[in-house]
Amino acid sequence: MSPSPSTTVDLLIVGAGPAGLALANWFRDTDITVLLVDKKPGPTPRGQAEGLKSTTNEIFDSYGIGPQITAESWRLEEIACWGMRKDGAEGIVREQVIPDRVEELGKPRETMLQQSRVEHHMLQNILPHNNIEIRYNTIPVAVEVDIACGHEADAYPVTVWLKKVNNDATTLNGHATNGINGHESNGQMNNDQNGHYTNGTDTNEDHTFKERVSAKYIVGCDGARSWLRKQLNVILEGDLTDSVFGVVDMVPKSNFPDIRRVCYLRAASGTILLVPRSNREVRMYIPVESGTALPDPKDLTFDRIMDATRKIIAPYTMDVGSVSWWSAYRVRQRVGNYFSRLNERAFLVGDTVHTHSPKAGQGMNTSIQDAYNLGWKLRLALEGQVRSPSARQDLLRTYESERRPVALDLIAFDKGFLKLFAAPSARFDTEILQALKFTTGLSIRYPPSCAVQLPKGVEQLGPSLLKADLVPGKRLPDFRAVYQADGVPTWMHKRLSATGQFRVVIFAGDITDPARLERLLVVGRYLGENESLKHLTMTRPGKQPLVEVLVVHCADRDQVDFLALPEVYRPWSEESGYDYCRVFADVESVHDGHGRAYERLEIDPAVGCMVVVRPDGYIGAVLDVDDVDGVRTYFERNSL
Repeated sequence: MSPSPSTTVDLLIVGAGPAGLALANWFRDTDITVLLVDKKPGPTPRGQAEGLKSTTNEIFDSYGIGPQITAESWRLEEIACWGMRKDGAEGIVREQVIPDRVEELGKPRETMLQQSRVEHHMLQNILPHNNIEIRYNTIPVAVEVDIACGHEADAYPVTVWLKKVNNDATTLNGHATNGINGHESNGQMNNDQNGHYTNGTDTNEDHTFKERVSAKYIVGCDGARSWLRKQLNVILEGDLTDSVFGVVDMVPKSNFPDIRRVCYLRAASGTILLVPRSNREVRMYIPVESGTALPDPKDLTFDRIMDATRKIIAPYTMDVGSVSWWSAYRVRQRVGNYFSRLNERAFLVGDTVHTHSPKAGQGMNTSIQDAYNLGWKLRLALEGQVRSPSARQDLLRTYESERRPVALDLIAFDKGFLKLFAAPSARFDTEILQALKFTTGLSIRYPPSCAVQLPKGVEQLGPSLLKADLVPGKRLPDFRAVYQADGVPTWMHKRLSATGQFRVVIFAGDITDPARLERLLVVGRYLGENESLKHLTMTRPGKQPLVEVLVVHCADRDQVDFLALPEVYRPWSEESGYDYCRVFADVESVHDGHGRAYERLEIDPAVGCMVVVRPDGYIGAVLDVDDVDGVRTYFERNSL
């Protein structure tokens, strides 16, 4: 009998939906080999999730696909709240209209674009890269992980057997290997005496397998019915009370006056979330029934969903022009007891490890943000940037310690949000604003770890620091500044491309002041010349530095000599000359006004500060403007 063919990759991703594609996008322009497998016959054709929060759009900007996604998206500006009549009569009335805005963002909070188009742009972004392969109609049927190898960089402890679903397996950017016959099994995870974990079909007895994949890491992005989650014996914990939702994408024929606004409708017969889309379409979420005794979603019909809609929206009418997609499904508010297993060789992302209601539009966003958090850590580990095996594992452990609390907070928020939606109070506008802040991710603060380091002498963040904008563990607030070299304005997060690089952002103040300029020069020389840092900060032929040093000053641009700054702020290469994209000024732009970055971030120009920004745009450390030892300590702690 001929042996099974085998494949070796650095990373195996199970699932090529939003989470899997977002994760794969971290590995463009690298030598890291990535294989994605998905049981679907191809990319998602229509429907499913579509609300994109501002912080998710920042991720797309970092991948270089923000403009394409923005061009297709529908922007949301207002929220209308409708409730029952106060006089007890039947029907609903408009209670209030509030701006769909969060001041701290300084830009639109949310846009709408259906999941199929989001997947399309992420997919097109990785197809040109030969190190990334996607196979549809392909499923894993068994997995083994040899945890005895620890976190040695050259080990391939994950073994997975694949089969194709039918005879027409689809492969993108790679060679289609004929699949296998056999059967799936959800057997128990077994640990032999050698620290070898196995699950699924017994590959020693079933000789029909035709492909064996060895990998350094495996990530499950395969949704709420995740195969990998079951193999890893991860349990979804949480509320056992389910809700059955109908979701409809359609062109309505209606006299409802707020059909082109985001609407929360509450009537005696139920609730609706209505969201406008492009091409005159709307999306409606209708909880058809709730409780512990529920019908099977497969038994719900489109007519039944529309009957429920018409009862809620009365006295207004709602007829159907055309329908592009509809579905019915059951949602559970649950979170996995683990997000990573087996010495951080296996990970779970997105719907695979947390489920909730769709009303706050968090599903696709949280899944993409999970993947974004994990991706840079896997990239550093696989590129060999983290030199110590123990430091490598410590960094990968932060995926669970950072993202599982976010999922738990999301479930708590989801329960409260549904109550708010069901019975708005007199302070609904204030409460919805707090809800909007949560959905943007502005409230997320990752705990202290090797990747999040607190200021000297601080063991935990007190109330005064938590109110500040620059806080270790929180997202770097986006701000607008102009390039020193040409005065062109930019949002900072558009500048933070997903290249796997850290950034040290120096807020140097008014550097026309001789003392502040000298301080900036001393810091620059140290960062670029110190033996323990220059291997991180300085460009080498054919290789980008792991750490980019950026400067944001608030001086008169005409009084700043760009070429007099140390090389670390404006590195030179023989191929392209100076890098003009590292020095910024917080001043008035010609066409877009003043970004007022120092004011927005509450930075005293006379004092300044230095911020270590992780590759995912979150703050790793906040330091005094000349604390170069703090910079060195941060990177040494991560064995970089």
